[in-house]
Amino acid sequence: MKVGLVIAGVLVLASVTWLATRVLVVKTDLEASQALVDQLQAEIGSGDFTTLTATSTELQEKSASAAAGTRDLTWRAAEVVPFVGENLRAVRAVSESIDAIVQEVAAPAVELVASYDITARDPVTGGFDITPLEDVKVIAATAQTVFEESLVRMATVDASATVGPVSAAVTKVEDLLGKANSAITSAAPLLQLAGPALGAEGPRMYLLAFQNNAESTALGGSAASYTLINVDKGAISIAAQGAGSQDLVEGTRLDVPVDQSAIDLFTDYLVRYPNTSTSRPDFPTAAELMRAYWIRDKGLTANGVISIDPLALARILTATGPIDLPSGDVLSSENAVSLLVHDVYYRFDSYQEPEKIDAFFQSAASAILNKVISGEFDMNAMISAVADGVNQGSILAWSADPTEQQALDGTRIQGVLPKDNAANTAIGVYYQDTSASKMDYFLETATMTTSDICAAGPNPNFSTSVTLHSNLTADEADALPEYVSSGNYGPQLTSTKVFVYGPVGATLVDARVDAAGHDTTVNASGNDLGRPVASFTAYLAPGESSTVTVSFTGAEGGYGPLEVRGTPMIHATTQSVEPACG
Repeated sequence: MKVGLVIAGVLVLASVTWLATRVLVVKTDLEASQALVDQLQAEIGSGDFTTLTATSTELQEKSASAAAGTRDLTWRAAEVVPFVGENLRAVRAVSESIDAIVQEVAAPAVELVASYDITARDPVTGGFDITPLEDVKVIAATAQTVFEESLVRMATVDASATVGPVSAAVTKVEDLLGKANSAITSAAPLLQLAGPALGAEGPRMYLLAFQNNAESTALGGSAASYTLINVDKGAISIAAQGAGSQDLVEGTRLDVPVDQSAIDLFTDYLVRYPNTSTSRPDFPTAAELMRAYWIRDKGLTANGVISIDPLALARILTATGPIDLPSGDVLSSENAVSLLVHDVYYRFDSYQEPEKIDAFFQSAASAILNKVISGEFDMNAMISAVADGVNQGSILAWSADPTEQQALDGTRIQGVLPKDNAANTAIGVYYQDTSASKMDYFLETATMTTSDICAAGPNPNFSTSVTLHSNLTADEADALPEYVSSGNYGPQLTSTKVFVYGPVGATLVDARVDAAGHDTTVNASGNDLGRPVASFTAYLAPGESSTVTVSFTGAEGGYGPLEVRGTPMIHATTQSVEPACG
């Protein structure tokens, strides 16, 4: 009997010792995995692909070792022990989830990224190598499965029954999985369209519209320059170029259905003049109009429309580096905005020599496009630049294919306000130059939005104050070229319309002028895109400011975090949003 007890004691002691050793090994491997994940992210972020593969290989080894350490019989048996068991079960769930992500998603993705050469060209088409897109789709599909299975695995863990460090690890992995699963679910439809969009299934034509933020409209600025590009199996070429004022018919209404609510707010200029097609804060409306102008006036169609402004081009130039233009100018991230929307008008008389300034814009567009097509840029910087441009509303896209357009739903690149308040409660503040000028180069704007949304009342209140300030001096105004100064009022006065879109389903309560500047008037209100809209016209002499305030009451229902969207301005709008509910 005593011998049996001794043997049993030895076995228990051995098991405990073995388990303690395994726990220590797993802990060490998990900590090493976390450090390697951070290192991997840093290498990807810096574009350091030389060590990427080695880091990935080491990460696979550590994560596999951590997961394997939780699968032996002793570990599993100990999972039924009160208190200790739930901690061990949690560690196993964490280890297995991390290992699945590393082995099945991260490792293949790293291998693909490390081996891809964006400067390489397909020997047949001469275009970008788009074959990796199929691998990307496979990895994305695998990722969806892995993330969903891991979330189910983590859901079996009772984190309340675990010690602090284990609870923290569970929370961290669950948060990571939740965000990753949401991101991949959103990206999956776009990945399915990437190949067709790049001409994998046949040639595509896209109309690139370049907006001028010095003459503001809701989506950025007047759409005055266009480039039609052909995309076929990754090969990109310029098919045609044009200028709104020179190549498209002005004053004749397009036969395109547009909501009467938009016409009421922005007048029929929206559908009669190419330059003002971007007046409504809804890019699908603008894109359909721009495409229709090209069909009607040039006999050329497009599968989609992409808009970009000089603010986005300046960001892109941080990735490409300076670009030599045929004019002899060197376009850089530092001078792109000033050169393209201001300085060039001092060089050419746009009224007397419109063909010269149009040629300048077209040559600049060609030079930038050719640089991007070459692939000679910093990939990491380019991804960051494009992401920033999309998030700021400076890069927008629309597809004529309803299925492809639907895949863009919910993305910022679509250029639409949210259809409801569930995920985000968005208020829109948009500007439109009404002085026929390029003087918004000197316009500064600011918004301050407050709400009692966090109080969770049935009908929350919202208030947005908008300030416009002309930083132009009287002497600078007198020196402006005729084409830049106001065609309606001369160089000493500008007029800008302000449109404030309330939350979906809200009611406009008040629209008032707090500071008039030279003069500020309240225009007729409206309802557009399912939202109440207040409108003002601010007239500013050099150095003057105007402030207006709009109040809304929300309808009953759920409200997501409060945010303010608006026109991408040359001088970025200063925003204050309170409260930022956690």
